[in-house]
Order: sequence, then C-alpha cells, then structure tokens
Amino acid sequence: MNVKLIFTVLLSFVILLSCNVLTAFAEVELPEGAVKGLPEKISAMDSNGNSVSSETGEYFFHVENMTYGEVYTKYVQLMNLRDDAAYNIYFYVEPKFKTGEIDLEKECICNFYLDGEQFFKGTVTGKGNIDLTENIKDLGYYEPGDSHTLSCSVAWVGMDGDYYIDEGHRIVSNEGIVINRDKDGNRHVEGEIEFKWIFYASVDENYKPPYTGLLSIKNSYWLILIGITVFLIIIMLILLAKKKKDEKKKNTGAV
Repeated sequence: MNVKLIFTVLLSFVILLSCNVLTAFAEVELPEGAVKGLPEKISAMDSNGNSVSSETGEYFFHVENMTYGEVYTKYVQLMNLRDDAAYNIYFYVEPKFKTGEIDLEKECICNFYLDGEQFFKGTVTGKGNIDLTENIKDLGYYEPGDSHTLSCSVAWVGMDGDYYIDEGHRIVSNEGIVINRDKDGNRHVEGEIEFKWIFYASVDENYKPPYTGLLSIKNSYWLILIGITVFLIIIMLILLAKKKKDEKKKNTGAV
C-alpha cells in the first residue's frame, strides 16, 4: 500500500478534527439537548413587529444614520403561547464584525433590562459587567400565557467626549459634533458594526399543565350553576306534577 497516500489521509483527518475542535470552542456552548431557535408558539417580537427567527433564534439590532448622543431603544416581548408546556428562554450576544474609523464597539454604550430591571451595562458586542458572548442569560421561566419584556438601549457617546481620528479631530459642543476636515473639505468618517442576539428555549420536562376538563377548577363554577339550575327545574316539575294531581283529585271529587 502507498505509504504517502496513508500519510495524506491521516493528515487530512487530523486537520478536519482540529477544525471541528476550533469551531466548537468559538461558539457558546449550549446546554445538552438545546439548539438555537424557538419552538412553535414561543414568540419573541420587538415593538416594530420584527420577530426573532424561530429557526435560528437570531435577532439583529439595526440602526441607520445613528446620531451622536441619541438613545435608541428596542423592546422585545417574550411570550409562551402554548397551553401544554413551560419553557425557560435564554439568549447571548454574537459579535460579527466592525469596520470604519469610528469604533462603534468602543464608542457606544449598551444597557439590557428584563421587565425594567437592569442586568447588563457594557458594549453592544456583549462585553460588560457580564460577558454575554460567553455566558448565557436566563430570561425567565414561562408557563402557558406568561410574558416578559427584554429591552435594550444603545447610545453613541464617543470616547470621553473629545477624541482624535486619523487626519481629523472631533469636537463635541452644545451644537453637536464638529469635524475638522482636511484642506479640501472632503474628509468623511464612518463606522459600522454588526452583532446579533441568539435566543433559544428549553422545555421543562417536569411541567404538568393544569387539567382543563369538565372537573377542572376553572369550570367548577359553571358546573355548580348548572347543578343548581337542574335541581331547581326538577323541584319545579315535581311541584307542577303535584299541583296537577291535586287539581285532578279535586275535580273528581266534585263530580
């Protein structure tokens, strides 16, 4: 057998195995049995009607023509619309890339809140008081019908209000931002950053949905009313029959 061929095959196998190992370490490790995405009827939708992808769990925070100092806020409503299962919903941040002379990763501040309670402050790429790129955030437990609100605010605040860029100087004043351009007046700076949030849900295998049949607590009130109604009807029929019988006896005696 060709020794060179065997060596080539073994080397290819080692390279392939190494790539798989590197890929595994590059991603957030999800709990056993969990996959990216949200099950049917587990809804996550922002205030503009944009939904989290049910297949991949991806959601993008998209802002165009960002204005210095303005706060941009997104509200994502998380809901369990199922009536037979309970879930925990989780998410983390996955940075993609950044370009341009304005470093939006360093110059933007990001805050996350769950039902109005802040749990994160840091960069838009998930680095802050907790690292959302490596640690998964539990967004709560959702029984059927439960709902919670995840909100995120992002603001472009710059670096200490006054900082340098190549071939120019940015000054922050009460009138806004002034950029000293080059002698031709053609100086233009911009920045772009892309990141996404990844959502997924984990079903509670031990959850037992409340019984919704005729004997459930929810329906017991109506069963009691029906029982009382039937009882009153029976009593009324008995009284009518007795009255009819008494009248018949009375009429028979008169003859």
